[in-house]
Amino acid sequence: MVTGGGTGAGRVRLTEGLCEVAELEHSLCLQYLYAAFSLKTRPEEGGIDEVQAELVREWKGQLLLLAREEMLHLGLALNLLAAVGGAAHLRRPNFPQPERYYPLGTVAALEPFSATSLERFLDYERPSAPRPATEPGARSGPEAAEPGGRGPQTVGQLYGRIRATVLALEEKELFIGSEYRQVDSAAVIDPEGVLDEDVTVGYGVEPFVIDDRASALRAIDLIVEQGEGAEEDREGSHYHRLLRIRAGLDTELAAAARTGRPFVPARPLLRNPVVRPVPDAEGTTLISEPLAREAAELFDDGYGLLVLMLLRFYSRVDEAPAERRRIQRVAFFPLMTMFVRPLGEVLSELPARAGNPPASAGPPFAFRRGLALIPEARVAHQVFAERLAHLAVRSRRLARRMRTANVPDRLQHRTDLLAKDVARMSRSFAGEAVRP
Repeated sequence: MVTGGGTGAGRVRLTEGLCEVAELEHSLCLQYLYAAFSLKTRPEEGGIDEVQAELVREWKGQLLLLAREEMLHLGLALNLLAAVGGAAHLRRPNFPQPERYYPLGTVAALEPFSATSLERFLDYERPSAPRPATEPGARSGPEAAEPGGRGPQTVGQLYGRIRATVLALEEKELFIGSEYRQVDSAAVIDPEGVLDEDVTVGYGVEPFVIDDRASALRAIDLIVEQGEGAEEDREGSHYHRLLRIRAGLDTELAAAARTGRPFVPARPLLRNPVVRPVPDAEGTTLISEPLAREAAELFDDGYGLLVLMLLRFYSRVDEAPAERRRIQRVAFFPLMTMFVRPLGEVLSELPARAGNPPASAGPPFAFRRGLALIPEARVAHQVFAERLAHLAVRSRRLARRMRTANVPDRLQHRTDLLAKDVARMSRSFAGEAVRP
């Protein structure tokens, strides 16, 4: 075992590795969401028939579930960080992220669903061990390199490095963090403790408290197995679910080539959309249409508020239980399901620019300066209340603009509902007492 100064150096390596995988889990969640939002839902959009529309809706459901599970992986990574003395880490670089940024040899980008984006997702989730050449998608050479090799690594291999460090360090010296700064599934889904246990589980990997080597290894192994799959049973893994989507896409594209009837399952969303240049990314595409710009700016502000609230929720600096529940009731899951998803889907149908070729906007997920932990609970909760109130005002303004714009009625209806939901969140948060 490594002790004394060795534990300090090992903790630095472990913290850096956990921050790296936290960024990757965060980034991959958003990439899955963007691809899901791009998928068509109705034959009237063109490029799909009634039967294909059902298939595409199934693909969308799978991608949304993968995004949800990546959020749970991120939660476990944050618990691991807290357990070994680290701080909650939700920062990430803006899209696109070049191949050199992480040791995966893969660009991270917001792109509509396609064979290309599917291949990138498969690269992320690819099993670490080399697979038989007969297995779909099998590769050889540098892509299958073991940790420490020269070729690109898989996410599973990055977790393998973290696992090796956990095994190498003295257990009693390593796990110095407080359980208070960790989150379990009850804190996320059922903070009042009123639901049956089977209601609070069901996504395969649930957040749980990590306080020793055994629980740390369990967390790491669960994340890896759900992503790339365990040797004995990979059918439910992210990797094999993506392989099934790719097989279905290949079948439809082959039929389209044979019959001459096109199959176009995704809307033409911009690649890496932005409303203004971002300082840490190149290769972005500007949204120029005023209505889409307003919706995208609103989206980024809501996403930024969500990040701020999650940082506070996972840091738990000095919140009382009632204050933690106050954040939970907005961050999990109203902001995610009643703001991020509906507005992201609306943006996927709003024109991003005039002229040809036509393109839809898509949600930018821009990570702006200032998204950092606010240390004082009283100040943080006041900021959250102010930003929720401002979000509600701007959501109503967007809904009014949508009613007079040349957009389908369904988009007007969704923004009306979104504005009402955000107003309800704002009233609820403001109505709960916090410390003076």
